[in-house]
Amino acid sequence: MIKEKNFISMVAYMHNEENDIIKFLMTIDGIMKDKFDTYEFVLVNDACKDNTIKKILEIEDKIHGSIEIINMAWKHGMELSMLAGVDLAIGDYIYEFDSLIIDYDVEIVWNMYKKCIEGFDVVSASPKGKSSYSSRLFYKYLNRVSYRKMQLTTETFRLISRRCLNRVLNSKERFRYRKALYNYSGFDTAMIYYRSIDKVTRKNHMNVGERVGFAIDILINFSNIGTRIIGMISLIFFIISLLAGIYTLKSYLTVKSIQPGWTTIMLFLSISFTGMFFILALLSKYMTILLREVKDRPQYVYKSIDKMSKNQ
Repeated sequence: MIKEKNFISMVAYMHNEENDIIKFLMTIDGIMKDKFDTYEFVLVNDACKDNTIKKILEIEDKIHGSIEIINMAWKHGMELSMLAGVDLAIGDYIYEFDSLIIDYDVEIVWNMYKKCIEGFDVVSASPKGKSSYSSRLFYKYLNRVSYRKMQLTTETFRLISRRCLNRVLNSKERFRYRKALYNYSGFDTAMIYYRSIDKVTRKNHMNVGERVGFAIDILINFSNIGTRIIGMISLIFFIISLLAGIYTLKSYLTVKSIQPGWTTIMLFLSISFTGMFFILALLSKYMTILLREVKDRPQYVYKSIDKMSKNQ
């Protein structure tokens, strides 16, 4: 069988994956060695506290692709850890595995590559009917209010072309949410749906509070929901202030025993609060833009990179 000459990178996120890492590496390496001449595993160690690294050492001699482990300096979370991984990946095509659990027929890995070769720069794999209600609700709302109409959904892993990845890496976005950034890249995207062959539940590496905070960050960065809410609140208070002003004038003209100075105070407060809410809405817009631009800290920090094997 003639193998593909393109160099492939598999970037995988690891945080306490001792139960899944061996099966993942052996399974993915099995299909890669049959289909490609050269490939690499870029494994991002996001502060693993268990025996994940030890498990990798146990089977490194059995893996045909080269292995690099990026050891993050502290727990960064998935998005920044995967950014570190794709930054150091050198493949012509890059697979991103957010989870090491394989609940799909591995042939889909090859099918995604063929789809990419057809002209799609981003090809994602999504499980049918396995998304939680909260995830479906969030993606439905995000797709509705985002700057660019997207069709985001739950994804298991994805394949990215080098030119698409380079464009995303060169973007000035400080908040990295890969699903949205790949859709914003301007390249064609495709989704491959599959039915899970295993009922295992994927673990979420964020607690409820972190997930809610992350969801809010996504909505603020990739939609105008923040300014919409502020604009609505400003409009409501503007209407209230306007009605208060009308009521004040009416009282002044019709009520004979009105308290001296009351009309002046109410008019002043009505006009002042109306202007204040418009100013707050305008300032919030500018603050959102400025905060995105002024932050110039490193997006991630890794402690070391271990090159473990190359047996191809």
